[in-house]
Amino acid sequence: MTGPGRLWPRLSRPVLAVVAGTAVAILPAACGGAAPHPAGPRPEVSGPLHGWTPPQPEALSPLGDYQAAVKAAVAVHLRVWIETDLVKRWEEGPTWFRAAVSRVAELARQPGVAGIKIADELGYNDGMNSASKIRKFLSDAAQALHAAAPGKLILVDLVVPQLGCLPGHQAAGSPAATCARREEAAYPQLALPDVDTYLHMHAIDVLDLSTYLLSADTYKGWGANADSAQSAAWQEVDKRGWPRLVRLQARKALAHPGTYLGGSATSAADVQTYVDIPLAHDAHAVDIWTWNQLYEGQEYHLMNPGMRPNALWHQLQRLRHAGDVLFTHFSPHSVILGLHSDLAEIATVFTDIFLPAGTG
Repeated sequence: MTGPGRLWPRLSRPVLAVVAGTAVAILPAACGGAAPHPAGPRPEVSGPLHGWTPPQPEALSPLGDYQAAVKAAVAVHLRVWIETDLVKRWEEGPTWFRAAVSRVAELARQPGVAGIKIADELGYNDGMNSASKIRKFLSDAAQALHAAAPGKLILVDLVVPQLGCLPGHQAAGSPAATCARREEAAYPQLALPDVDTYLHMHAIDVLDLSTYLLSADTYKGWGANADSAQSAAWQEVDKRGWPRLVRLQARKALAHPGTYLGGSATSAADVQTYVDIPLAHDAHAVDIWTWNQLYEGQEYHLMNPGMRPNALWHQLQRLRHAGDVLFTHFSPHSVILGLHSDLAEIATVFTDIFLPAGTG
């Protein structure tokens, strides 16, 4: 989950990329054409479930810790976004869905809460394997939250696999064209034309977007690299008119287990690929996972153990000093030194924070 490149100086349009060893400017015209308008309904195609099994309902967690976390975050001038998996609760049925909406709304009514994240990687291995199902969920969630938490922005986290296949550079028979066909077959509900329809519903205010970049070796074999692939992805986003439909944000997992093993060059390369390039296009902010979280048996974090700075943290500090808008994720049940100490340190780098709702 790394990519080549340098952080400073900040990129400006047109963005320079390296393709086949030559510096070239990737211009919006490279993708060609004006922003498309949604066509008529596409034939419904349900994608594979990729091992997903229906969730088993569990009771909501007690509310108090989450309320306290919101107050503590606001006290250090962080904008708060309540994070919940409404997809899971929607799949469990109306009773559980209403309970989750009620919980989220109660937290969102606290001062300093900007919005609500309702889905993590919507449509990606979560049982939402058809476009009609995703549209129904988005409609139900928007209707419920507009009633229960009026004025709060609705944010959705989305992976779009075809964006990693060098859009705009998919000559017939090329590996990039094969990649695009393969990803559409695996995730038809996340095909670019279907994502267009989700955004045209106006049920989403903010889109956290993953461009699903492939490995450096894959792009090298195509005569490209991660930076040129990222630029191509965001130019496709612009061509499709998404910036006019939602507020766009990039997202990337940069947390690591144990001590950060990269140096300044590695951290600068990652930040250029996953932060600088999206911000040089249409992203208004970047969501960087995560402050501190247990994941697959290991504790992942952005700083080194004991909340000690590292090369990645120094790069993130530079971004904040440059005025970039950065999000991260925090749970009051996964702290390093303590609720208030952790949030105070987070506020030195991040402007916004996702806090869980305790909905499971």
